[in-house]
Amino acid sequence: MSTTETACYSTPQEAGLRIETLSFERIPHQSRLFLDYLRDPVALGRYYPSAVRLHHELAARAPEVLAAHQTDRTHLCDALEAMNRAWGAGAETIANFTRLRSPRAVAVVSGQQVVLFTGTLYT
Repeated sequence: MSTTETACYSTPQEAGLRIETLSFERIPHQSRLFLDYLRDPVALGRYYPSAVRLHHELAARAPEVLAAHQTDRTHLCDALEAMNRAWGAGAETIANFTRLRSPRAVAVVSGQQVVLFTGTLYT
């Protein structure tokens, strides 16, 4: 389905790390909307009409996404490739830009917002 270049080639256990989890329900001051989304995102269709229950269900939405969003893929991929080459990205990363150039390709992009002194830096 997808190939990615990982930053770390060992599992946490192989690196000798102990893993513990903490449920968001146990962390004070979480919003009810956030906790409900974690439990059942589809039930919140009123707020998130495109939500899916399982990640593999996203592929069925590709035609809808492609019809609604268009960009100059050549310009986008040229810029991404140039930046990644400058940062020393590996061959597998660079090869993925060829895949992204396809008019049938869909990418899920996520990230974190930069914060400064516990508040957002950009809004």
